[in-house]
Amino acid sequence: MTVGWLERVKLGDDGLVLSAKLDTGADHSSLHAADIKWIKRDDGNWVSFEVVAEDGRRARFERKVVRVVRVRRHEGDAQRRPVVRIELCVGEVRREAEINLTDRGRFTQALLVGRSFLAEGFAVDSSRTYTLEPVCSPGSGR
Repeated sequence: MTVGWLERVKLGDDGLVLSAKLDTGADHSSLHAADIKWIKRDDGNWVSFEVVAEDGRRARFERKVVRVVRVRRHEGDAQRRPVVRIELCVGEVRREAEINLTDRGRFTQALLVGRSFLAEGFAVDSSRTYTLEPVCSPGSGR
């Protein structure tokens, strides 16, 4: 499926729609998350965090931490970020992605979708934007 370098992506079952940058130069996906709180449970570490959609709706998510990654930022310093699994819907394709949580407040797009998600069936056309709407229904994974 050919998509633009900017697309609207549906996040999780809450139906939040975010403007996303589809970035073939990034290995992994990254999400702007606010108010990240770490939770210790019997089955490991979890995080609670808030996401704001394009329309201003807010949703609070709780996800188990898959791992913690160390990301070197453009400023040269390293940052530790929790990685969680969340379902993304791009067009009619719905599938789980591993996404690191960080403060992307200075960026226009709250979500960056990297190669680890795009490699399975997407071609990104850098001359196009917003070519399709996320139309997945809950549980409609491909």
